[in-house]
Amino acid sequence: MAATPMAVARPARAAVSEPAVHATFDETLARYGAEIYRFALHLTRNRSDADDLYQETALKAYRAWDRLPCDANHRAWLYRIASNTFLSDKRKTSRLRSLDAEETVESIPAASRDDDGRLDAGDLLRDVEGFIEALPPKQRIALVQRKYLEIGYPEIAATLDCSEEAARRSVHEALRKLRERFGDRI
Repeated sequence: MAATPMAVARPARAAVSEPAVHATFDETLARYGAEIYRFALHLTRNRSDADDLYQETALKAYRAWDRLPCDANHRAWLYRIASNTFLSDKRKTSRLRSLDAEETVESIPAASRDDDGRLDAGDLLRDVEGFIEALPPKQRIALVQRKYLEIGYPEIAATLDCSEEAARRSVHEALRKLRERFGDRI
């Protein structure tokens, strides 16, 4: 499977009354597709799941393209579709898990001390990745967009459909939890 996302073919909109400055679906996906794929990879931490999330995002965007206003922020719109798809899948998975009595739900691991004083960067990185995966989905999305992808708070707010202040709080809360959990190991 290719490491880069595939573009979805979409015929250009009718150019009857629209100026040429409006992007087509193909142009929009070509411009932001790799970025959205990286975002999906950060969220899922698994290439196969990232492929599925990206393809689902592209399909939903393709279906909704004709309803999108021409002056819309296409980047934030694609991030929002990817985030909502990820959140929906998480909710669906948690409902299915609750029906399965034998499967246990993972929780955020408790803090542990490094008794011998040595810091293993590989173990720390795996612990941090596991911790980020266990964060509430909105905090995880906000943290990934802000710290990994360096996206501004206005676009994070548009992605999460919340105020800019709520987006800041989500990032701050995720960072606070990270510092609280790993502050003694850094």
